Amino acid sequence: MTSSNSNSWAGKLSSTDHSLASRVKDGDQDAAHVLYKRYAQRVFGFVDSKLGAKLRASTDAEDIVQSVFRSMFRGVQAGNYEVEPGSTLWNLLAVISLSKLRRRALHQNAQRRDSERLVSLQTVADGEAMDVSTDEFLNICIRDTLQKLRPSDREILLLRIQGFTVNEISKRMSLSDRTVARRLRTSGKHLASLLLDDDF
Repeated sequence: MTSSNSNSWAGKLSSTDHSLASRVKDGDQDAAHVLYKRYAQRVFGFVDSKLGAKLRASTDAEDIVQSVFRSMFRGVQAGNYEVEPGSTLWNLLAVISLSKLRRRALHQNAQRRDSERLVSLQTVADGEAMDVSTDEFLNICIRDTLQKLRPSDREILLLRIQGFTVNEISKRMSLSDRTVARRLRTSGKHLASLLLDDDF
């Protein structure tokens, strides 16, 4: 590796998640590799700690880790995920991990119901525990995301979550329908991207 290449690689290693994600969006494979190396072990430990006994019997933690990173990189390149300056990708990676674990658990339970036509009380309890942990973590991330929005954008998004139409929100906030829709698209993608469904 030449000196200039070495310096470039060293620069990426010390780069923030925000700058690396921007490079990934532009197709920089080295930046993607740095992010993978930065978080792969942590994501594996997180996924492994969340695998229950029943799920572990049919699920390889490493397969889920690879799927998590594929989803994250595709989301970044598509513009669905944005990393704010000063923040990290960890919350996003953890949410994607939980989402995939939950989806795998639901899929496994569905297969068991098809084959046995019966679900044990323990299986139901395991599924409920997974749902609660996922919901709690998603709620934390949603609250964190909302706090990063401008007050007016936060109000618009909260009104939409409560079921108000774009037209109703525009009247309440004295904004045009077009402005409300644009702000919802900009703010909402931070939340909607957390549930992006790809591989499983």
